[in-house]
Amino acid sequence: MSSSNQQQNANRNQQQQNQQNQQNQNQNQNQQNQNQNQQLGGAGSNQANQNSNR
Repeated sequence: MSSSNQQQNANRNQQQQNQQNQQNQNQNQNQQNQNQNQQLGGAGSNQANQNSNR
């Protein structure tokens, strides 16, 4: 395998990892927002928190 192909593969793998990390961070933030809403008893603000993470 050429060094060019290896670099492309490394870049692709890094991009996939970055995307996965971002998805995980969004999920964690959504869960934290939902937990906060439950503590506050505010079902109405749940949708706004989810939208802010998109």
